[in-house]
Amino acid sequence: MRVFTVLLALAALTPGAGSAAPSASSAYWVRFADRGRLERAPAATRRDAARASVSAKSLERRLRRGAGPEVFASDLPVEPRYVESIAARGFRVRVVSRWLNAASVEATPDEIAALASLPFVRSVEPVTRVRRMAPDVVVPGSERVGAEPAAPSASASPGDPSFYGLSWAQNRVVEVDSLHAMGLSGQGILIALLDTGFRETHEVLDSLAVTARRDFIHADTVVANEPSQDSAGQDSHGTNTLSILAANLPGRMVGPAYHARYALAKTEEVTSESTVEMDWWQAAAEWADSLGADVISSSLGYSEFDNAADSYTYADMNGRTTVVTLAAAEAARRGIVVVTAQGNEGNLPWHYLLAPADAESVLAVGAMDSTGVVTGFSSYGPSADGRVKPDVCAMGQFVALVSPGNDQNVNHGNGTSYSTPEMAGLVALLLEAHPTWTPFEIIEAVRATASRFDNPDAHAGFGIARGARAVAHTPSTVFASTPPGSAALVFAGPVPARRGTALTFWLRAGAVSGPVSVFVYDTRGRQVRSLFRGPVLAGSQRLVSWDGRDDAGAQAPAGVYFVSFDAPGVRLGRRVVLL
Repeated sequence: MRVFTVLLALAALTPGAGSAAPSASSAYWVRFADRGRLERAPAATRRDAARASVSAKSLERRLRRGAGPEVFASDLPVEPRYVESIAARGFRVRVVSRWLNAASVEATPDEIAALASLPFVRSVEPVTRVRRMAPDVVVPGSERVGAEPAAPSASASPGDPSFYGLSWAQNRVVEVDSLHAMGLSGQGILIALLDTGFRETHEVLDSLAVTARRDFIHADTVVANEPSQDSAGQDSHGTNTLSILAANLPGRMVGPAYHARYALAKTEEVTSESTVEMDWWQAAAEWADSLGADVISSSLGYSEFDNAADSYTYADMNGRTTVVTLAAAEAARRGIVVVTAQGNEGNLPWHYLLAPADAESVLAVGAMDSTGVVTGFSSYGPSADGRVKPDVCAMGQFVALVSPGNDQNVNHGNGTSYSTPEMAGLVALLLEAHPTWTPFEIIEAVRATASRFDNPDAHAGFGIARGARAVAHTPSTVFASTPPGSAALVFAGPVPARRGTALTFWLRAGAVSGPVSVFVYDTRGRQVRSLFRGPVLAGSQRLVSWDGRDDAGAQAPAGVYFVSFDAPGVRLGRRVVLL
């Protein structure tokens, strides 16, 4: 029995699973010490057990994308006896995670010691309750504001302005219209949306193809509002993001991936305080993997705890701390392209990116207007460990989306929530054109062809995504001379570089996991700049930029420099020139 089946069975047998916990109870991750007998089993047995816990659709996607090994140690099933033992003691099991080798349970503080003392438990830690990102803005009735789009005609076809109606600008800015004119529409691509819920009855969604639905909050398959258990407007945000991606009513509103298939995951509870528990996001990511999803689009972001004293800090936005960040990274390792919102905090005291935008292997999306100017509300990077974030920007101001009030009107809205599905749709078109590209190759193609690739900054990232250029990119040439499992350091920016512009290159970790460091030295062997220090997962790729400055922030003089990439058992160096 696959672990996901165990999860659904436990949820079904637990009254009120996923609903608000009693006041005396809180949610905790119970992390298990091992996976039963599997750790001591022969390698072939472990491989077979991992394969048995992964769906055929997931394995097919992994093989097609060549993102890494066919299966990972984190694919091994959770020992069912451990979960059964916890449930038998009266604890409500909310989520079981293969990737974390853990279960999320509801318990009182007095019960934690008993949980932690169980011989098969490694640790018990609170499930993070966090504030979601600053709200997006929707302007009701704004379809009547400003210039009307070109009137549709009988001859309008994909790529023509009149084909898109009110959604023309958002598609044009990132060159989705050019990809549609090439015949791309998302055909054959499965996109998983993780959001608040979804109303599928609007006229622009009449041809929507839904493969699966799952409400992780209430443990059922109803993703639209249920008045008996949902707050008013619970499904509005998710319906907005879905319409931006999937609308298909030519002449009125068309999304970038209007022929894709969709899996709809309800993962965020909308309440007066908008608190969210990230174990629902984790469970939904594993569900998306089991369905064989190609893309995860998530217009959600997390930063502050309800208790300010326990809030995340900017230092935690480092790509390896939060549950959702780790889940996003695991999804990418399995061949899923994760597209997520950078955040709407640009004008707030916390103006930084939110998790999981800090993951190194996701596309974090900022917001700009129709002229390419980054909006003030779009959250700033870089990540805490110095990586460029956001990765790219798409239109996130005055974006056409459906009205939550009826099934005919189209409104407009502002937010990185709305630039994100536009970018996820562009990614779907790239995967349709290049079905074997890995998530890392998709990210490379999008970054390397964006408007500011040679000069990224903390607000725009690598700039405006440009779909027509990205689809023509050849990511494989970056590592063409190195086998997929080997380490490599390859320059992807201009060489020689002029001072004042960024010199950009890619790292491939190969088969090595562990601490990695990247330094710049001068010809005398003196350290000029520390570019990166931290852990890197085997098989991952990372883009690093050097702005030509030393560790003190001064501009390095023109001359020859050496970039050193050091990992366990690997040391690589490249010569670079500043003019």
